[in-house]
Order: sequence, then C-alpha cells, then structure tokens
Amino acid sequence: MRNKVVRTAVDNFDRLTEFLKCQIANEVQLTFNDISDVIGVTLPLAARTHRQWWENQASAVGRQCHAWLSAGWNVRDVRLGQQYVVFGRSTIQIPWR
Repeated sequence: MRNKVVRTAVDNFDRLTEFLKCQIANEVQLTFNDISDVIGVTLPLAARTHRQWWENQASAVGRQCHAWLSAGWNVRDVRLGQQYVVFGRSTIQIPWR
C-alpha cells in the first residue's frame, strides 16, 4: 500500500508565501491563474467572485490572507472582472503559525 500525500489548503498557500518572499519588486500583479499555478490548485470560486476573500485581515485565523501578510505583502487592488490582484510590500510582517 502506498502512502498518500495529503496537502492542505494551508500547505498550498505556503507556496504563495514563499513566492512573494522571493520577489524583488515592491509591487506584483498576478492573474488568478498565475496564483493557481503558484499554489498548485485552482483558486476557490469565492476568490473569483468576492472582494472580501482578498481582504488584509491578519486577525482572521486560518484565512488565506496570512499567506501574503506573513510574507510582508498586502493586497493593494483586486479586479474581479479582469481576474487579477496586485500585491504590494507592507511595512509590517505578520508571523503565521
């Protein structure tokens, strides 16, 4: 019997954290498909249809925002119709976990 590797949503968003930490620019624009490629799974429908999904709320435990906040970034703009998000460097870094 093979051991099955089970990845959690948190693991997937760890990839986004690492991706953002490696960026040189102070601002990065990514399409939703770009982000899906980085995290290895398709973004949930809520990410594509609700601006609230992209809020920078560090107090929300288990939220995807911890991925970018802990990397020292925040969401500056979301364009649902055009399906992209703009991340910008933050002056504060929120530890995650």
